[in-house]
Amino acid sequence: MTGPGTASARVLPFFLPAAQGARLCLYHAPAAGQPCRGGMVLVAPFAEEMNRSRRMAALQAAAMARAGIGVLIIDLYGCGDSAGELADAQWSLWHDDIGLALDWLRERLQAPVGLLGVRLGALLALDVARTRTDDVSALLFCNPVLDGQAYMTQFLRLRLAAGLLSPQESEGPSSVQEMRVMLQEGELLEVAGYELSGALLAAIDGLHARVHLPVGVAVHWMEVVRDASAPLSPAIDKVARAWSLTPHVVEGPAFWSTPEVSTCPALIELATSLALSSLGA
Repeated sequence: MTGPGTASARVLPFFLPAAQGARLCLYHAPAAGQPCRGGMVLVAPFAEEMNRSRRMAALQAAAMARAGIGVLIIDLYGCGDSAGELADAQWSLWHDDIGLALDWLRERLQAPVGLLGVRLGALLALDVARTRTDDVSALLFCNPVLDGQAYMTQFLRLRLAAGLLSPQESEGPSSVQEMRVMLQEGELLEVAGYELSGALLAAIDGLHARVHLPVGVAVHWMEVVRDASAPLSPAIDKVARAWSLTPHVVEGPAFWSTPEVSTCPALIELATSLALSSLGA
């Protein structure tokens, strides 16, 4: 039997043909005996946040599959077990990867399909949906990155933090600005075990959540917080007003950043319910 916290029994791993090599995908098919209620492509976070979210992604996909929603999890170019290296990744290539995943899922299910974006994946999902409004029926965001430049600044600071602990790392750049200059000049920079290029940095730097949402697409914003009674940050409030949305708040751990593998059952339940309602089920 499949319990509420177990993985779906109907999981198909496969490689999806794409530019510059295949992409690893995991397809969680709708549970046997359930009518198909649509599909969701899961757009993962960036770098180590993706790895720490693997368990949640599997549990979320399994829960949606039990509810009759087919879920496709894709490793983008240069990520996970897909072709390429992160140093060669491009935002436009990731955009195309999500487009391929959408096409695959729509063709397989012949039903409405949405995007579930986690952290930086939410900005990628939004970027895709804004150019493919006819193909995306729903957008679900989980703790979306609101400012690409601020997010990458925090990511680069991981290199500086490593320098405090390692004599070898301490011989490298001594500030975020110095790292940005190196990347702009065409050098590659290793940060927390991930090799970053200036082109990818520039693309993410230019992203911001305060853009217009796609017309005709159901959009829901889920925010996992430590204390649901505390007010949301001014940055979140500002974007929420720009989007005319009220975030759905659930208490739980920041599973994408906790040192140990953690999960948030409340988020899984909420996302499944919102997906069902948004896909017209």
